Amino acid sequence: MALVATSALEPSIESASTPKTSFRAAGFFRRAMATVVDLFLLVPLLLLSFVGLRVALRQPVPRLAELSPDILLANLFDGSITNEALLGAGLVVAFLYFWTFYMLWGQTPGKRLTRIMVVDVYGDRPSAIRSFVRTLGYGIAVLPFSLGVLWIGFDREKRGLHDWLAGTYAVLKP
Repeated sequence: MALVATSALEPSIESASTPKTSFRAAGFFRRAMATVVDLFLLVPLLLLSFVGLRVALRQPVPRLAELSPDILLANLFDGSITNEALLGAGLVVAFLYFWTFYMLWGQTPGKRLTRIMVVDVYGDRPSAIRSFVRTLGYGIAVLPFSLGVLWIGFDREKRGLHDWLAGTYAVLKP
């Protein structure tokens, strides 16, 4: 089944040789809302991995008051090997979160709540490799001032850099 991604204006991908299924592209604000929900779920996982790694490395576990964002960032970037390991562990946890959900279900909990599905050009859930590339693409898309993500608001097909790299679409579930 081929994907016909439709924005508010016109269809963008068509295949004459296979039956068509029409999807409506998910817009920037709905996708942003899904990301906020995912961050609310991901931050506790990151804090647990932070505390768990500190315990495993026999480092003192900070008090709750010391877990404010500014203190965490200052500690993560102070140059110590322990804090670099913590930063790496956080990146791994975040990567596994998105990759696993896209690979297994085609949507994260935030996308599920906002009725968004990630599909390939045929309307199927992305493969493990597409999910991997899409998740790596997030890292590339957010690096230069999140321009690769902000592009969703201006793209005719409502695709960000990570979507273009992986050949995926974020569509509204029918």
